Amino acid sequence: MNCSLIKCKLPSNSVKKYSTITNLKKPCFSFNLSFNFVLRNRNMQLTLLSKFPFSSAFENSYNLIQQQEELYNLEEAFIRRIPKMNNTALAYACEDMNKKKINNPYIWELVYNRIKEIKNSFTLTEIVVMFHSYCNSISFNINFTHLIKIFWDLLNDKLDDLDYLSLIALYICAEKSKNIQQMQLISTFLLKCILEDYNKMKLTEKGLAVFLKIFCSNQNILDKKHIDHINYHIQKIDIKEVKNVMLCLHFFFKYKLFDEPFISLLKKIQSLIIFKNIDPNIVLKYLSMMSSIDSYPNIMQEIKNTLSIIYLSHHINEQGL
Repeated sequence: MNCSLIKCKLPSNSVKKYSTITNLKKPCFSFNLSFNFVLRNRNMQLTLLSKFPFSSAFENSYNLIQQQEELYNLEEAFIRRIPKMNNTALAYACEDMNKKKINNPYIWELVYNRIKEIKNSFTLTEIVVMFHSYCNSISFNINFTHLIKIFWDLLNDKLDDLDYLSLIALYICAEKSKNIQQMQLISTFLLKCILEDYNKMKLTEKGLAVFLKIFCSNQNILDKKHIDHINYHIQKIDIKEVKNVMLCLHFFFKYKLFDEPFISLLKKIQSLIIFKNIDPNIVLKYLSMMSSIDSYPNIMQEIKNTLSIIYLSHHINEQGL
């Protein structure tokens, strides 16, 4: 999403100092006039870069300076304009602050103040976008309770109107803000989604991880359709993060699903053990929970292969190789 308010560049004669309240500092350049001229003249840069051996370092330094200047201008634009933004522009701004990795808590204070002023004008989607952006931003602070609370207040009794993507985003927010009650409530709605619309859902690895956490932590007896539907999505997604691989392993053991997806997961785990990206002791602990390998003839060979790799890994570590 592009926000026209954020693209504008502030005039140089209108730069305003905010160091007393935001700790923002404009980049300080110690270059002489001739070197500053080189920085601003692209043709001269290219000529110099082609003649000197330090061209790569020079180019990297120039790009870094340019990025810092752009980031500073963007922060100033937010500080100037957030107090006047409407609901849609504010949602775009929050999303951009997260994407640009802007670390400035004062800007989020301005966001909070503006939300209070126009809180009745936001759509549900805009609230979710702003909340998710804050929870994933570098500036996130769990002690900023008044901002977190106002988001939950605006979402009060409206979760049933959200689609599964918004619910996944809010589950992440509830997890980040350690709101157990909201996590449980959102889990209920997500379980309903996976039961009714599983074949219409397009999950990413991050979205799948949310469902796996719900299934692995759920103490209630789930419908077999729930389990089959999440197993369906596991087969469709190439899981890359180690923590999500372990979530899948826990899911398979909890619900005793030792079929083709489990075999594929074991092969991935073998590779992770070989490259020392996963603790073999944890894997061994799970495999030891299987009372008899003979009970699962379809996966027997892959389990043996995994155990062999774990043994070799221990042997190599003991030998210090």
